[in-house]
Amino acid sequence: MKTLAVMRPKNRLQESEQMAIAAGFNPICASPVEILFNKSTLFDEFINNLIDNTIDYLIITSTNGAEAMCSLAADHLSQEKFIQLLSSVKVIAIGPVSAKALSRMGINVFETPSEYSSRGLVELLAGEVKGKKIYILRSDHGDGLLSQGLTEAGAKVVDVPVYRLVKLKDEEMIRLAEMTLAGKIDAFAFTSALSASSFIETVCELSKEAIDHINSATVAAIGYPTKERLESLGIRVDIVPPDATYPAMLESLASLLNKSTI
Repeated sequence: MKTLAVMRPKNRLQESEQMAIAAGFNPICASPVEILFNKSTLFDEFINNLIDNTIDYLIITSTNGAEAMCSLAADHLSQEKFIQLLSSVKVIAIGPVSAKALSRMGINVFETPSEYSSRGLVELLAGEVKGKKIYILRSDHGDGLLSQGLTEAGAKVVDVPVYRLVKLKDEEMIRLAEMTLAGKIDAFAFTSALSASSFIETVCELSKEAIDHINSATVAAIGYPTKERLESLGIRVDIVPPDATYPAMLESLASLLNKSTI
C-alpha cells in the first residue's frame, strides 16, 4: 500500500483521509492552510444586490465557498429568505462536489461545466454573459483566469473573497515534512497553490535537499494553477487530473501508481 501525503484544510481532513483509504492508499494528512470566513463590504453589496434582484449569475468554486457564503449570509437574512432570493439567480457550481454541497443547503444549481475548472466555467458561460452581472464567491487566492475570462466575454464581474486561506505550521505539518525527508512518502496530493507553498516552505526550512526528496516521489496537482505554483518552486508535477477535484486526483494517482508496479 502506497503512502500518500494529503494536504487539506482541517475541516476537510477527516473525509479526505477516508476517501484516500477507500482509494487504496495509506494517507498521512496535514493542514498547510487554515480557512477563515471573511466578512467584507463586498459581501454586504452582494446581499444588497441579491435583495434588489440585480444579480444574473452566481458562481461557487468550492464547498468551502458554499459554506462561507451561507455562514456570512446568516448575518443579514434568514436561511429561508436567502435561499428564496437565490432562486431568481442562475447559480453555477464549478463541479459536482460543489453542486452537491449547495443542494444539501437547499440551493438549486442551474448548471456545472463539463470541465470542472476556471477554464471550464469560462467556456460554459462566455457566449451568454455579455452585459450580465456575475458574482464569484470564493477564496482570496482565487485563480484570475475566471474573472478575467468572463470580463473579456462582456460580463460585469464582482469577485468576492468569502474566505481567506492562512498558512499553518503545526505538529502535523512538521511530522509530514520529516517523513518526506526520510523518504517515507510515495506520493503527494496538493489541493491548492497556497497549501503547496506552505508545505514546501516548511520542508525547505529543515533541509536543503527538500526539493529532491519531493521530486523522488509522485506528485499530483489538483489543477493547473497549483501545478504552475509547484513548478515555480522546483517541483516536478506528474499528474493533473482531468477534473480539478480531489476524487479525480486520487483516481489518477491510483491509476499511475498501479501501472508503475506492474
